[in-house]
Amino acid sequence: METVKDGNRVAFFREAAPYIHSHRGKTFVVAFAGEVVNSSQFQQILQDLAIVSSLGARLVLVHGTRPQIDKRLHHNNVPIHLHKGIRVTDMPALLAAQEAIGFTRIRIENLLTHILNQPSVSSDGLGIISGNFMTARPMGIHDGIDYGFTGLIRRINHALIRQQLEANNIVLLSPIGYSPTGEAYNLFYEHVAIAAAKALSADKLIFFSHQSLDLPPELTLDEAKTYQHALLPAAIEALEAGVERIHLLDATIDGALLVELYTRDGMGSTISAEQFECLRAATVEDISSILDVIRPLENGGTLVKRSREHLEMEIQNFHVITRDRQVIACAALYDTDNVEVGELACLAVHPDYRGGKRGDKLLGHITRLAQKQGKTKLLVLTTQTTDWFREREFTKGSIEELPDNKKSLYNYQRNSQILFKQIARCS
Repeated sequence: METVKDGNRVAFFREAAPYIHSHRGKTFVVAFAGEVVNSSQFQQILQDLAIVSSLGARLVLVHGTRPQIDKRLHHNNVPIHLHKGIRVTDMPALLAAQEAIGFTRIRIENLLTHILNQPSVSSDGLGIISGNFMTARPMGIHDGIDYGFTGLIRRINHALIRQQLEANNIVLLSPIGYSPTGEAYNLFYEHVAIAAAKALSADKLIFFSHQSLDLPPELTLDEAKTYQHALLPAAIEALEAGVERIHLLDATIDGALLVELYTRDGMGSTISAEQFECLRAATVEDISSILDVIRPLENGGTLVKRSREHLEMEIQNFHVITRDRQVIACAALYDTDNVEVGELACLAVHPDYRGGKRGDKLLGHITRLAQKQGKTKLLVLTTQTTDWFREREFTKGSIEELPDNKKSLYNYQRNSQILFKQIARCS
């Protein structure tokens, strides 16, 4: 049998397939600072965004223009006024902002239009749409400082944006808004992205950083507050505003967006209100994923084979660890004829996630469940993992010590090792 030589590409497509399916029709807000727009990687980022759009995701892009505005102010010998890191937008700064935003918007539209018409992108029906989707109000006076035409978002026209997304268009939002009386206001691109994500109930909010992330792959909201990065205040604000998950990506890494969206581990830092990994009771919806985890171990003789029907009948005994909603480990706790003995069975961890103490996490969870049920012993039958269990205080037992139902079903051909662990009775 011939095999494909480049196994990494094959593995990527196999891993990406369920994500391509699950992201189809979902709304992603993707934001990038003006520094990213100026970078040599920006055209590649737009090419990746076009691929994501062609695969069926609905994209709202938000761009910044801080360095572009600063460049125009320097060119015109106009001083830059900041207070607490926020631009004070007087009339000369507003004119510079309008010029910079207009130029940047046209550049992005031009690049994306060119990319969407390339043969490598299935662009039928795809277009790039920008326009007046926001109303704004003045930021006002703080600490005695009048911020002038620096503004805050009053309203996002989410219905109009949704119409464009449903027509398979990419929507481009610029950091400028208008009041009902006709005033223009310079906005924070981060605030535009957060407001759009919230108004559209976006499935993901993604920020591209022009600075190295140097952050853990996953952070909870509370953990994010203990780190320092220019984008973290915006991510924290978004989570506190109700956005469920924020992705921070390093714009200098080629393909970071595709790896983040179409692989389980991603590339960058994910910040969520809840933990990225979750240990919970299994449901019938998990059966296919559990089978994917245990099949290799069954084929290798480590686990006894279970049919889908078998799992369906006994799913209430199973507990799983999920990572980004995908099952990566499982274990089961069964009753025996002896009310004080519970059987730990089907402890399995996906090969890509071994070494992270997930097996210990499941063992601890099953032990606590057994304690709550009044059990004083855990039984395990194993053929190939005896040492792992003995390192965790399991001791060798005999067939005679087995509860009656386990004794009558003992498979002498498998010749499994019988191990017991004493557990403290729950007080």
